[in-house]
Amino acid sequence: MQGGGRSVAGGPVLRVVRAADRVTMPWKNGGGVTHELVREGEGAAGFGVRLSIAEVAAEGPFSRFPGVDRVILLLRGAGFRLRRDDGRVVTMAQPGEPFAFAGEDAWDCTLPGGPVTDFNVMTDRETVRASVAVRGPGRVDGRWVLALADGLVSGVPLVAWDLAELDATGVSDVPCVVIAVALARGGSVVDQSSRAT
Repeated sequence: MQGGGRSVAGGPVLRVVRAADRVTMPWKNGGGVTHELVREGEGAAGFGVRLSIAEVAAEGPFSRFPGVDRVILLLRGAGFRLRRDDGRVVTMAQPGEPFAFAGEDAWDCTLPGGPVTDFNVMTDRETVRASVAVRGPGRVDGRWVLALADGLVSGVPLVAWDLAELDATGVSDVPCVVIAVALARGGSVVDQSSRAT
């Protein structure tokens, strides 16, 4: 797993990626910063799976990633609005609501309430499929768990936005984003048209 992380002895938590372990990259357009938590595998964009947190400071177009499926969710801020080049509009107003879309689509982002922080899951469509869900305290089944508040995941202390890699079912005492991955079989994430506004 690129992006650092610290191994954990025993239990279902294999590794934890904390703020200090992230790889930080400023955007070429100056509109924000990406903190990469995980980059692994091979794919059209140079990875099979990429998990990151982005600080979006300015409005503008999303980077395009042909052959990549993306899931994004708001972590902090007043929300943002996405407009696809065909006129479709999606409003991301509530933290923790995932939105899935194709990485090759042209989306423009506006920030009606100012800067935001979001979480991104990107997967190579030909090799990997991901499901992303927000769960309350309780059982967590997935490869990775992003804590949305300070608490414990299977007895390991995490602060908000720490990422735990699991090798078995875990238990969280805080809300979290659960990311499960599987090998793709020629499919991709579904564009969630019910989120259109």
